[in-house]
Amino acid sequence: MPELPEVQTTLNGIKKFILNKRIKKCDVYVKKLRWELQKDLSTRINNAKITDIRRKAKYIILCGENFYLLFHLGMTGTLRIAKKNNELKKHDHFEIEINKKCLLRFNDPRKFGMIYCSHSWKSLSERFFLNIGPEPLSNNFSSEYLFSISRNKNVAIKTLLMNAKNVAGIGNIYASEALFVAKIRPQKKSKKLSKNNCKNLVRAIKSVLKKAIEKGGSSINDYINADGRSGYFQYDFKVYGRTSLPCHICQSNILQIKINQRSSFYCRNCQK
Repeated sequence: MPELPEVQTTLNGIKKFILNKRIKKCDVYVKKLRWELQKDLSTRINNAKITDIRRKAKYIILCGENFYLLFHLGMTGTLRIAKKNNELKKHDHFEIEINKKCLLRFNDPRKFGMIYCSHSWKSLSERFFLNIGPEPLSNNFSSEYLFSISRNKNVAIKTLLMNAKNVAGIGNIYASEALFVAKIRPQKKSKKLSKNNCKNLVRAIKSVLKKAIEKGGSSINDYINADGRSGYFQYDFKVYGRTSLPCHICQSNILQIKINQRSSFYCRNCQK
């Protein structure tokens, strides 16, 4: 599933092509993704100008004249820029035409993604963002905040980080990588984190996410960016997917365990 860096990379890639441009037309090629698509979806945004593009957690929102168009990439979804003479690919389900040189296409083989349009930011927020925690790259996500929410949590710290109610958009890959950088085992109980642990972990999360965005995210399955290219942060992985390979620091084998049915990776010597 695309995580925050992949979603941010996608936003950065499409923004320069469609921001402040008017939607010439919209075509919908499927009735249902994760949910049924609104029957009047195309007419809601036809001829409207895109005035802003935002990311909230793992959502991308195109904002325009009286509309907010929300995308979630699900597990295999991608948004890419195409030209009008580019043939539709298999699993292309939706497209916005800006002009003959620029179309925005949504592709999703497994159909776990989502497209939803609202005329009101308030109603969109209440439906999708009401219970989402602070953005990990914002000042609101601080060591003080992490320490306070972890006090009475008898759950693994990796589980706490991956819960969007606590912090928005941190998935399996970047939780694993950040915990390694912070030298904290993923299974450590949240309530046992010290203030210094929280300080190091917040710093590590911000650093890992920023580096991943700079490198275009991680392409380990189907993810490609808006230009159709793969990200390359996966070449910097310290623990994720490196079961039985030597730790880059101490050379002991990376271990794999299950936490809440999700694979977790760590070094037992470097992480405590």
